[in-house]
Amino acid sequence: MSTQPWPVTPALSTNFESYVDCKRAAEFLSVDRKTIQRLSREGRIPAHPVLTGARKGRTTWRYKLSELDEWARTQQHSVPATRATSRREK
Repeated sequence: MSTQPWPVTPALSTNFESYVDCKRAAEFLSVDRKTIQRLSREGRIPAHPVLTGARKGRTTWRYKLSELDEWARTQQHSVPATRATSRREK
């Protein structure tokens, strides 16, 4: 007979990370909300579709800040040469 008062089971991880909305993701990455939405639709940032609206193409996205942080750290933060060297004509 065991001296434990109940069966020992592995503890569930208490590191549960909740999802955030587009507004909070935009604040986290310091970009506009519309940019976050566009990057989500294009599949360029880690995003999770959670609801599709009645009209086609209307998806609600949710984000995990840890995934966005990892994504941001892997991005190259350089300006393409064509943008950096081209002059804007007036």
